[in-house]
Amino acid sequence: MLTRLDHFNLHFSLGEHDFRVSNIVLERFERSIPQHSHSKNSYEIHYIPIGYGKAVIGGASYEVVPNTLFVTGPFIEHSQMPDPVDPMCEYCIYLKTGRGSSHGPSAEKDLAKSFLSKNFWFGQDTQEIYPLMKQLFFELEHHYTGYSILAEILLKQLKKEDIGFCDIGVIEAETSPEWMRWAEGSNGMFLWT
Repeated sequence: MLTRLDHFNLHFSLGEHDFRVSNIVLERFERSIPQHSHSKNSYEIHYIPIGYGKAVIGGASYEVVPNTLFVTGPFIEHSQMPDPVDPMCEYCIYLKTGRGSSHGPSAEKDLAKSFLSKNFWFGQDTQEIYPLMKQLFFELEHHYTGYSILAEILLKQLKKEDIGFCDIGVIEAETSPEWMRWAEGSNGMFLWT
């Protein structure tokens, strides 16, 4: 199963940096992904909600288990091999970064700087980003009115959560406004509360 979403022009700013989302993929790995790397200013956020496998990143081998999250940045060689019995399923967000012209709040500048300072991170999701990924994918799949605004908010929230468990010290109050809360609806979708 492979679902690739790339029929959108999605971008957002954090501080002085622009982030362009080239594509978002949801894939159940039935094949290995050969070793590859990405160009300057390119990042992938990999989140595995279910399944097992192995990732080889920068020559080191890592076990992939449910709730594994890792980021691969520019020129970081990586490959992935699924477990044959219970293969991993992955959300992958491909981002290109660049300098923008806007000057956002200092918390956003710090967030962007923290993210861009790490070309690689591997660990377990401790911030429960699965709901964010599901909602982001839903918005980009259906294109309901306002989807791009919601997608931008979800991506910024994801960046906050992504950085939060990397022990980089994000200022919570400025990057997570009170109105941004989630509650699971009866249909499994996540709504603003």
